[in-house]
Amino acid sequence: MSAISFEALGISKEDLTEKLIDRLVEDFTTEPTWDEDGTETRRGSTMAAKITTQIKDHIDATVRRLGEEHVLPRVTELIEGLVLQTTNSWGEKTGKPVTFIEYLTQRADAYMREEVNYEGKTKADDSYNWRKHTTRVAYMIDKHLQFSINTAMTKALADANASISAGLAEAVKHSLAEATAKLKVEVKTR
Repeated sequence: MSAISFEALGISKEDLTEKLIDRLVEDFTTEPTWDEDGTETRRGSTMAAKITTQIKDHIDATVRRLGEEHVLPRVTELIEGLVLQTTNSWGEKTGKPVTFIEYLTQRADAYMREEVNYEGKTKADDSYNWRKHTTRVAYMIDKHLQFSINTAMTKALADANASISAGLAEAVKHSLAEATAKLKVEVKTR
């Protein structure tokens, strides 16, 4: 009797190796389950979930590291070196060029000093019957103080209400006890 080789059956060594590895990976990463009819299906195993989580964590850490090493320094360099120039409607330069940081500082300053109405809206936001009330920074400070005071007052009222309620309950109990002690009950029969 002669031995039959895989090549004679039309299966190369590489094909066999690949099929074997695929089968082992499937067995390693899935587990069998059966439905109510007894039909077997496969679902991801807990090992596969752990491997997926570790791969995701490794990819996230690598992307974060590469971003910190290569992207962030370049972005910082671009932002710090960026020079902005205002132009008119024809593209002609007007005003002096400013760095991005200077521009950002100027915009933040202008934003905080912008005039607002009593609702905190600018004239551009609410132009109908708009009247200047204050600046945005003063409005924001007022709103924060109002919130802080309201929070403190609500807590103080709740504390006072709780102590007054407790005091009233004690006073009512004491009065009822005194009234009960003064009552004289007589039963007369004829």
